[in-house]
Amino acid sequence: MSSLTYGEVKTLVADNNQSAEIMDRLFICLIWKESGFDPDIKSTASSATSLMQLTKGAVAEVNRVTKAGYNHGDMTDPAQNIQVGTKYVDILNKRNGGKLAAALDKFGTGPGYSKGIIQCSLCMKADDTHPFVCLHKIHK
Repeated sequence: MSSLTYGEVKTLVADNNQSAEIMDRLFICLIWKESGFDPDIKSTASSATSLMQLTKGAVAEVNRVTKAGYNHGDMTDPAQNIQVGTKYVDILNKRNGGKLAAALDKFGTGPGYSKGIIQCSLCMKADDTHPFVCLHKIHK
């Protein structure tokens, strides 16, 4: 499978966002940062895989908290990857008292990771007719 289009990712997120509190556009920005919309991407340095670059630990944590039965091997399926990834960010957000930047920093590489994602999401909120202008503000 080659990289997905913006429209395909937007539909996948709309259909699979497991967070009642976090907007779809933020997850679209996160997916762009993590994978550039490539569902086949895998990290060579960790177990991170597919659109949201989910690790075995992230999948295990979602399973522990939700009592779900997701398998890390299934995270190459874009819909399941987004279901687990959005739920994982939601869990981190609740643990951090609703401080989304802190949750995203924990999801990613640490302090500052969230900055571009949040800026992208705000850009999309202001103008959703030019998503790639917003997406390209994220430094990968």
